[in-house]
Amino acid sequence: MTLSDMNDLHAAKGKKAVKEAIDAAKSPESISKPSNKKTRPPVNQSGGSSETFNADGRRVIRHDQGKLPEIVDALGAALAEADDLNLFVHSGRLVRIYPASDKQMGSVHRPKGTLILHDVDAAHLAELAGRAAIHEKFDLRTESYRKIDCPRRVTEAYLARGHFPELRKLTGSVEAPIVTLEGGLIDCPGYDANTGLFLAFDTIPGYRRPQSKLNQAQAKKAVERLLKSIELFPFVADADRSATVAAIITSLVRRVLPAAPMFAVSAPSAGTGKTLLANTAPVISTGRVASVLSLGHDEAESEKRIAGVLLAGDGAILLDNIERPLSGDLLCQVLTQSSVRLRPLGGSGMVSVPTNSMLIATGNNLAVLGDLKRRVALIRLDAGEERPEQRKFSRDHLEDVFANRGELIAAALSIPLAYQGAGSPPIEGLYPLGGFEQWDAMVRRPLVWAGLPDPILSSEGLRDNDPDLDAMRQLFTSWHEAFSDTSKSVSEVVSAGLDTFVGANGGDPVRPELRDALQLVCSEKVNSRRLGYWLRAHRDRITEGMQLIQMGIDGHSKVAKWRIKTCG
Repeated sequence: MTLSDMNDLHAAKGKKAVKEAIDAAKSPESISKPSNKKTRPPVNQSGGSSETFNADGRRVIRHDQGKLPEIVDALGAALAEADDLNLFVHSGRLVRIYPASDKQMGSVHRPKGTLILHDVDAAHLAELAGRAAIHEKFDLRTESYRKIDCPRRVTEAYLARGHFPELRKLTGSVEAPIVTLEGGLIDCPGYDANTGLFLAFDTIPGYRRPQSKLNQAQAKKAVERLLKSIELFPFVADADRSATVAAIITSLVRRVLPAAPMFAVSAPSAGTGKTLLANTAPVISTGRVASVLSLGHDEAESEKRIAGVLLAGDGAILLDNIERPLSGDLLCQVLTQSSVRLRPLGGSGMVSVPTNSMLIATGNNLAVLGDLKRRVALIRLDAGEERPEQRKFSRDHLEDVFANRGELIAAALSIPLAYQGAGSPPIEGLYPLGGFEQWDAMVRRPLVWAGLPDPILSSEGLRDNDPDLDAMRQLFTSWHEAFSDTSKSVSEVVSAGLDTFVGANGGDPVRPELRDALQLVCSEKVNSRRLGYWLRAHRDRITEGMQLIQMGIDGHSKVAKWRIKTCG
């Protein structure tokens, strides 16, 4: 079975899975029984009321003049009672869940069957209102009520409220069983009111519900099963294997985590298998490869595209083949905050959007800049060959993962379940990961407890590949060699860096290391303005035991003075 066939097979089940999950949500045995149903009043057919019920108990909304508030209230009640409408509230807006078609959607390519959120506008809501209730209007000619379509003015008034407490709140959709932060296992399809998740899947071949009580030995066995599924890849170290297993578990529990790091797969050359490995976790959690997002040429364009996929509710987002250093304020916020404020494309207002989507990036010798470094779990691959794409393998990796998906899901969920069942014991020597406390408790610590290395150990290498950090090291070192602990103004540093010899060595720089460092931080064109901006942005930063200090304003020249202070 090819990857395309695998996607088509899963897509064919998409609509069926969503429908079956909706039907299961109405079952008495389901954990997702709605908790916000309103008790219906007695049957009332006296006329003149904005709402009543017919003999079959179906709600009837009568659109009488002067009763718009009551009519809108009745519409909200009818929508809340109709569980089969696939209607939810997400980020303050009405949405429905649909499987996507296999086509490029702007800057995003979604595999067929990917579950995404579609906004419900007034026209579509009028159709749903007709399914939720019978709408009537008094006819003066017949002196009786006749059936009508729900008027647009009513649906527009309902949407304009912007607050829908009677409807189900959606935090996201999942296509595999999930473990909650409290250690509970949810594996019944339908809507779960406690988490706000919609479990849109039918029977998963090979999946068996993990035992209620698991021990450390069983967790280690589950780790071995997951490691076997990725044994074909040329990992640099065991920490990279651990990070890959962490990515698999994260993909299954990301919807309940307020924050989680981005996983970055890096290799020295193309053809090593970065994209193949990056899609392993999404195939396990959703049954298909991740939605691929191409970043824009600048940070502003990238932020718009990231905002779009978050609003669409994609479960796994792949930033594939990144060719420039990865950075951005929005990326940092998405990875460490439970929600971000975004403006939908074409909208005038801001909405609060959940960030519970898994982010994966791939690139050759991937560079990560600034604060994003501590928010990334790095996975390194190296085939050690000139043409790694010409390697031959005994099996198709993704086909094998898809065939064993149910078994791999059970193994991945067993690890946090066993750790939580053991009382979440502390791990000696493992420092807490600030900003990712719940991820640390559900993914990182359980893996170390089960015998794997720290999954973020390889991420320490990101500091060595950070161009900004490298420039800071060079400038601090050359500055201290030139001026020791003496305070200098920006213009004095620039002048010293550009100073050249005269005579036999005319034209050669007096301080070549300082000049090279200034060219690096000033993007080749060295001047006081650029250096001043850079110094203010890096004030009080420490690297290699040296710290940049602003010494205040010189009383005579009225300019800022700077010096490099040695620490310790």
